[in-house]
Amino acid sequence: MGAAGLFGRMATPPGAVLGEALTLGRMLVGALGMLVMLALSRHLGLLRRTRLSWSVVLGGVFLGVSLATYLSATVLIDLSLAVVLHYIGPVLATLLARVLLKERVSRPDLVSLGASFLGMMFAAGLVGGEPTVVSDQYALGVVLGTVSGIFYGAALLCYRYRTDMPADVRSFWNFAFGTLATAAMVALARPDLSGMTTANWMWAVGFFLVCGLVALALLVVAGKHLRAAELSGLSYWEVVVAMMIGTAAFGEPLSLLAVLGAGLIVVGAVVPVVSGRSR
Repeated sequence: MGAAGLFGRMATPPGAVLGEALTLGRMLVGALGMLVMLALSRHLGLLRRTRLSWSVVLGGVFLGVSLATYLSATVLIDLSLAVVLHYIGPVLATLLARVLLKERVSRPDLVSLGASFLGMMFAAGLVGGEPTVVSDQYALGVVLGTVSGIFYGAALLCYRYRTDMPADVRSFWNFAFGTLATAAMVALARPDLSGMTTANWMWAVGFFLVCGLVALALLVVAGKHLRAAELSGLSYWEVVVAMMIGTAAFGEPLSLLAVLGAGLIVVGAVVPVVSGRSR
């Protein structure tokens, strides 16, 4: 998941914003891949026998919208800031799970969320960093990143419903409804793909496979087996990966505070898992 910004930027021609189109491909390839896996494992019959519900439909729709807006944000602002805004989602999911699902939020869970969120602020330079000149492009990127975070939190919450559904079936429907949502976004936005080169398309195909079929299918499996607080803590690892990629591939600055933030994120990821398994 943390490599999505790299693949998205490399697949996008200069000056273009193709988050909707690239996410449509990501979801469509994921749906087709899961369909093949279901056929090979002789689980196609489960698609007919498994009852759909609103949480399954909305989980796919919310994830598709979230990932499309996030990918557009990564080409408008720094990767580290885009991923921090995207990861408002796990905090929102944990709070909503406490209210709607009555999931217990323990002291270690709160420590994890606090450490991860503070670490993200440090990593993105929002605490102790240099002031940023606000342009129209920057403002649009921040808005899209925030929208992606809200919808990501809603998607994570949906995964906590219908844990009775087999993971491969849930993954297929997740991709299928995500495809429908992003197809509607493409129809409205009408992104221009004419500037894409062969290299852009190669990066796009890698994006569809690595960050689509593999990463998102594993996310659904994780959401089935982990509490919201555990999933939230572990998912923040994407921030560290995106930060390292931004520095190595695009020369984005890495300060001492950013390194401290990365350390806090790692601590936040470990705490809920260790404490949850020791109870």
